[in-house]
Amino acid sequence: MEENKNTARLFHVEIAQGIYLISDPEQGPTEDGKSLAPGNATANSYLITGEERAVLLDLAVNSPELKTYAEKLAGKPVQLVLSHGHYDHAFYLNQYQDVWMNTKDKFLLKKGMLGFPPVEPCPIIHGLEAGDVIDLGGRELEVFHIPGHTPGSILLLDRKCRVLLSGDTCARRLLYGLHEQVSFEEFCASLENLKTADFDVMYSAHDRCAIPKEYLSHMMLLLKNEVPQTKNVVDLPGIGEMKCFFHGDIRTLDYFDIAFMEEPIKDISKIRLNVQ
Repeated sequence: MEENKNTARLFHVEIAQGIYLISDPEQGPTEDGKSLAPGNATANSYLITGEERAVLLDLAVNSPELKTYAEKLAGKPVQLVLSHGHYDHAFYLNQYQDVWMNTKDKFLLKKGMLGFPPVEPCPIIHGLEAGDVIDLGGRELEVFHIPGHTPGSILLLDRKCRVLLSGDTCARRLLYGLHEQVSFEEFCASLENLKTADFDVMYSAHDRCAIPKEYLSHMMLLLKNEVPQTKNVVDLPGIGEMKCFFHGDIRTLDYFDIAFMEEPIKDISKIRLNVQ
């Protein structure tokens, strides 16, 4: 794809057949701004192309040129899907007329949060539910709904390539407990069920590395056995004090961290998980 002066900063990598990670080299995981290695947090959007149309998952790249970049890369109509309604996944959303997401998160766009204003004008919001299938022509994306990070967090599964695009739900970095209506027990049960899905690797919004399916068990062991014991407290801008747990080296795949409100997670040790 030819790049012009407005989109030259963005880049893409084909991570599976017809699935592209789009990011900004200024937010790289290492000193190499285009690296796909484990490392510092990044911000990624994903373009999934079919024979008839494409899906752009998340406006996580903070650039007004992302829309044009994705449309040129796809070469066909692009449907915007948000994994959830947090502001850092909806940059320049007012450029769009329509957006697809789980409607339990629409309040995040309509009312704003963490000091960020509502999206104005807000696109027409089309609902996506668990089990819905987005047909792109020769490629189908199945929707999984896993409340936890937000009430309406969704993931997209491409069974053909065995790739799960997991947003902020299954990741090396988690933020949990901002929304009281989300049960941590329900979140863990949903992660258990996800183990039966047909995929080999996950890609999240804030890491460029491929995360193997086995990471789910690793993450859940830490959630059950170690996270409740942490004493670390951090003051997050716009949020306030949260407990924070860190495991491992950010340059390795087994790294994990979570920032959480204590109340929703305090009874995790009582939850039965199917992990060793």
